[in-house]
Amino acid sequence: MRVPRSQVVAGGGTYHVIARGNGRMSVFHAPPDYAAYLELLREAAWRFKVDIFHYCLMPNHVHLLVRPASDLASFMHAIQMPYAKRFCKRRKFFGHVWSGRYRSIPIDSDAYLYACGNYVEMNPVRAGLVAKPEDWPHSSYQVYAFGRPDPLVTVDPFYPGTASTDPERQEHYRELVGRTRMI
Repeated sequence: MRVPRSQVVAGGGTYHVIARGNGRMSVFHAPPDYAAYLELLREAAWRFKVDIFHYCLMPNHVHLLVRPASDLASFMHAIQMPYAKRFCKRRKFFGHVWSGRYRSIPIDSDAYLYACGNYVEMNPVRAGLVAKPEDWPHSSYQVYAFGRPDPLVTVDPFYPGTASTDPERQEHYRELVGRTRMI
């Protein structure tokens, strides 16, 4: 018997959520697509009381590091379903937009959350879409590296302990990501 996802992934935990386009197809084609998804994400985060620590929207998939107060399934459904309907209508597309269920990987420590955030925000660089993470406009990198306000982001709990001032934390984050780029 299949257990409902809402019973498997309940509120209170922190998760790395990955949702891919069906057959790795692009689900974002232009800036309005990214903006529409981010708006759905913002509305769902408010409605379901979900903290979003890091995010990165790639052309064919999405990474989210989240801590839901209630079940993760309802939150994701409130984003994925309306976005898929919008995508199909705008593109005159018939079929599945998303490749099955999203994946949700539990994150068991603040340090791992911080490292995972770094991994997520480096995705556009590793994919060859940009040379530097700050050049990708669809991620939370600017929040941590430059202090750019983003109402979508709840600051990663590990981040404040990395230095004593905001400028020092931002410099530390840029250095950390810079070292990751060289690996």
